[in-house]
Amino acid sequence: MAARRIYWTILAFSCAAVLAACTSASSSSPRAASEQASPLPSSATESASSLPTPAPSGFGFSVEAVIAYYEGQGFTCDQIQPSATAAGYFFQGCQLVDADGRTLALGFVTDPSGDLADGYASVQGRADEPVLDPTAALDHLSGFLGAMLGEERGTSLLEWLAGHLGDAYAETTIDVLTVATYTQSPTDHSRLFLEIADRDYLDAPRPSVSP
Repeated sequence: MAARRIYWTILAFSCAAVLAACTSASSSSPRAASEQASPLPSSATESASSLPTPAPSGFGFSVEAVIAYYEGQGFTCDQIQPSATAAGYFFQGCQLVDADGRTLALGFVTDPSGDLADGYASVQGRADEPVLDPTAALDHLSGFLGAMLGEERGTSLLEWLAGHLGDAYAETTIDVLTVATYTQSPTDHSRLFLEIADRDYLDAPRPSVSP
């Protein structure tokens, strides 16, 4: 039932995102993307049984329900492992090559209690796409908004996403969450990212390194 709820949320987002992209006054020229390390301004740089309303953390669904939905769409997910950038947190990545040959990726970070703390989605262009057109990433990334925030709250960010997707870095907030879209680097525009994180994750110390 949780996966079905997420499916209809994302379906609605796919239609709304296309409309937002066409009507946005600030549609940017084709840029590109970023990798598994997130440039969110934090000390941690990584990178749903579903709840019908946002969880206390601010996310719309549990990580289990979000991953189950994407696995049902053909994504292959790695085993969960300790986060390399946030002490006491855990990371799980998922990936799918779409029909156009682009690599769609997801990453989820959970806190010590197992609750969702951060998530990112990305689209990597093909070898012949050193600059990925933002419209090629919009469907996957807008759907991720719905999966992470729920339909109503995610819809409120569609225009922002369509207007900033392809920027080297752009950030906004919704409730207790920080939302950012960014490229791999200022000079690497082959991959586009969307990331959503809570404050505790952003403030978490890095794991200590054994001598």
